[in-house]
Amino acid sequence: MRVDRLNIALAAAAALLVCAPASAQQTEPQPNTGADTQPDEIEVIGRRQSEEQARKEANDFVRRTLATSSDDPLARWVSPVCPAVLGIQPEYAAVVERKIRAIARTAEIELAPAPCKSNVVISFATDAKAVVQRIAKKSPRRLAEVQIPDRPALLTGNAPVRWWYTTQETGADGASAVTSDGLAANAGTAEGGGSSIGNGLPTVQAYSSSIIRTQIVRALRSATIVIDVSRAEGVPLDAVAAYAAMVAFAEMKPAQVPPPNSILGLFAPDAKVAGATDWDISFLKALYSIPAARAGWKQRRMLVGKILKDSEAAGQIDNDEDLTEGLAEPKG
Repeated sequence: MRVDRLNIALAAAAALLVCAPASAQQTEPQPNTGADTQPDEIEVIGRRQSEEQARKEANDFVRRTLATSSDDPLARWVSPVCPAVLGIQPEYAAVVERKIRAIARTAEIELAPAPCKSNVVISFATDAKAVVQRIAKKSPRRLAEVQIPDRPALLTGNAPVRWWYTTQETGADGASAVTSDGLAANAGTAEGGGSSIGNGLPTVQAYSSSIIRTQIVRALRSATIVIDVSRAEGVPLDAVAAYAAMVAFAEMKPAQVPPPNSILGLFAPDAKVAGATDWDISFLKALYSIPAARAGWKQRRMLVGKILKDSEAAGQIDNDEDLTEGLAEPKG
């Protein structure tokens, strides 16, 4: 069931969610009773445009959203996703979880059946800034992977939603990365299974070599999303849930100017989107379909190509050029 409009406000002591007066055609949100099997509603943003303009927008979408611009492989979920929603009444938490699970199914992201051990936590708080500062003080290791340039926005910024991740690195063949204090952890060749980095950096045992594959695969271990209800007041609960899903399923960065064709623009002054868009879903599907053991720059190029392919399939590109040309990789 869709929750059309929600005025979010929490009483600090009771952590109660208060709904704004609804119109006669709106209904109160109900607890999740299996309704998450219904298909999710996706906003179609695409419009017919030239291939050149579509490619420019796809590149811009990927550039503005992904947290890393390095050659490191992009992080994504390898284990099934298990969301948990805190800080609001159970019936509203069920609405948020239903939306997140629906978007995961639409984007073909594996979900853990409930009940499960949560690895994605969405917390509603009256003062998100204070919550994150308290975590940073009491459990600093939980924020250890937040880069120094990103810390001020997370700890002292005024964003309605803030988030962070923990990740893990494994070898492309599935071996876990280990940290060695030695300058040379185990000198040897890639073919022979050696690792020659060490010096306190994560290393893996590599059993094959390739000019195409990377030896490291990055995976998300946890995602924590804190929503400041005072700053999100008046925003549809469904929309907030879709926003949370987008940043939960991919390693995103808070963009100063988010892409206009994404739910990530929900809190922009001129926001026109109130749900996950076809571009959002195309991006997530692409992220989970491209090879994990590839350099980040190559994965970003693949993402752009797959977004364009989806736009072409949807009839949103104004020419007959084969956009799949050049996307296939040589074997090696």
